[in-house]
Amino acid sequence: MKFILFCLIVFSGCHHHAIKEDPAVWKKVRIDFKRFDKDGLAGPADGKIAANYEFCIPASKEAMARVKKLDPTAQRSLGKGRIGCTDREWLMVGSTHQPNFQRVLFELASLPFVDEIQETFYE
Repeated sequence: MKFILFCLIVFSGCHHHAIKEDPAVWKKVRIDFKRFDKDGLAGPADGKIAANYEFCIPASKEAMARVKKLDPTAQRSLGKGRIGCTDREWLMVGSTHQPNFQRVLFELASLPFVDEIQETFYE
């Protein structure tokens, strides 16, 4: 009986509560997800490609570390990008071709210092 009571006490603290998502975060992501398959690729079956996206972060190693923890595809890029990073920000570019790419984008957009994420179009 003591063992059962012990287990109830220990495992009752293990119940996981889902974090409520803020739908407003999705407004920061300017990408049409309907174009992509589950692997983050778009286009015809014989020519699927990934898309890149860009966003600005504060020019700090701490911000970079937080981003890289969420998105291993994110790389610092030179310039301001179409998104228009300031001189105190770094331009980051990531790829949709990664597991759970939509969740990755949501997590990035949830960061307080990310104002917008948009698709990158190279000219």
